[in-house]
Amino acid sequence: MTNHLSRRDLLRTTGVAGLSLLGGGLLSACGAPGGSSGGGTELTMFHWAGAQGEVPKRIGDAFAKKNGVTVRYIEGTNAETFPKLVTSVQVNAKKPLLNLGFFNAQSFAQGAGEGLWAPVDDTLVPNAAKVLPEFRRPDGLGVYTVMDAMGILYNTKVITTPPKSWLDLFSPEYRGRVTTWDAPAFSVNAAPVINKLKGGTEDDLSKGIAAFSVAAKKGQFNGFVSSIDQLRQQLNSGQVVIAPGFQGVAQPWIDAGDPIGFAVPSEGVMAFPEGFQLVKGSRSAQLEEAAKLMNEILAPAAVSSYSAATATIPLIEGAELPAAFRDKPGFQLKTVKEAIQLDWALLAKNIQQATDRWNRDVKAYL
Repeated sequence: MTNHLSRRDLLRTTGVAGLSLLGGGLLSACGAPGGSSGGGTELTMFHWAGAQGEVPKRIGDAFAKKNGVTVRYIEGTNAETFPKLVTSVQVNAKKPLLNLGFFNAQSFAQGAGEGLWAPVDDTLVPNAAKVLPEFRRPDGLGVYTVMDAMGILYNTKVITTPPKSWLDLFSPEYRGRVTTWDAPAFSVNAAPVINKLKGGTEDDLSKGIAAFSVAAKKGQFNGFVSSIDQLRQQLNSGQVVIAPGFQGVAQPWIDAGDPIGFAVPSEGVMAFPEGFQLVKGSRSAQLEEAAKLMNEILAPAAVSSYSAATATIPLIEGAELPAAFRDKPGFQLKTVKEAIQLDWALLAKNIQQATDRWNRDVKAYL
C-alpha cells in the first residue's frame, strides 16, 4: 500500500463490496453510566471501552455543552450490552437502555431483525452520505463508520514466531492456554471463521462448533473471556498465549509495550464493520439530539481521530488512514482484499440454534 492511496481507492479495489450485505453487532461487559451534564434532553450513549471510547466521549461532552443537553455513557462491549438493551425493550419498549450506540456487525443484524433500530434521518445526519457506497446500509438503519480486522492475538514472549493459521488456535502446543469469547458472541469468538474454513455457511455453524468441541474435550481452552480487559490481562500474564482478537483492540496494548502481537492468518483476517445505531422507543427529542450527535461523530475529522485511536480503517469519505498504520500488515491492500467476509444477517438468524449447540458441545466440556 502506498501512502498516497485514498480511502475510496483502497476499499473499492479490495473486493469487500459484499460487506454492504452485512447486518451486525458484538461484545460486551457494560460499566456504570457516567456522563456530562448540560441539562435539557437526556441521552444515553453506549461506546466501547478503552481507546474505543475516547473519541465518542470527547465529542459527546462537547456536544452536551454546546447544545444544552445531558449525555450519559455506558462503557463496555457488545457481548453484554446488546442483550441488556434487548431486555430493556422487552420490559418497556418506550424506555430502552440507551438511545445511541456503537455496535458491531452481528449486533447490527440482530437488532434489525428484532426491530430495535430507528431509521437515520439524512437531514439530521448529513454526514451519513459520506459513508463509502460499499458500506452503506440500504435499509437506512444505522451507519457504519470504520472497519476492524480480526486475526490472532498472541503472547510474544511465549510465541516468538507469529501464528500463521486460524487453526493454530487448536495446536496441541498451546493446550490449556487458549481462550475465546462465549456464545452468543460469535462475531468475535472465531467459530464462524473456522466454520467457513471447514466448508460451512453462516446459517449452520455445526462444522466450526465441532472443531471447538473436539478441542474443548482435549483441554485446549483455559476458559472464556468476558471483557477486553480480561483478555489483555490473561495475554500479558501468559495465562493465555493465543486467542482470536482484533487489530484495533490490540494496537493500543502493543503501543503501550505489552508483550502482545497481532498476526494476519494465511487464510485471511475477518473483515468487521462497526458503527452507530439510533434506538427505537427513544423519545422524539432524544432521537433528534442523538441523530445530531451521531452526525458530529461521523464528521471526517472525528472518524480520522477515531481511526488513529483505535487502529481501525475509516469508512467515511474524507477521513484519513493514519500514517502510523499504513505500513502495518493488517492494513495492507492485500490483507483487506483477501479478508474473510461473513453474511452477518444470515448468521444473526441462527444465533439461538448455534448457541444451543455451542453450550452443549463446547461449553459443557470446560
